[in-house]
Amino acid sequence: MPILLLLLPLLAWLLWLWLRKPGWRPSRAQLLALGIVVAIGAGAALWVRLTQEDITSGTYTPPSLGPDGRVLPSRLEPAPARTP
Repeated sequence: MPILLLLLPLLAWLLWLWLRKPGWRPSRAQLLALGIVVAIGAGAALWVRLTQEDITSGTYTPPSLGPDGRVLPSRLEPAPARTP
């Protein structure tokens, strides 16, 4: 999937080169629409990034069996306090 996201702009550009008419220039409305789409995409990416849980601190604990035999999901244990 990541390779598709990487190649998507290249594929879109190649499709545009293949389908466009010679001498054609995009109108202001098309450029404005493209700018709005790019701004919405960047805003969505920023929103997703900012709403994710902070995973930079703590210790990863993989899934394990609990005392009652149930599977405990993976989780982040709080990092121990540092002592100077």
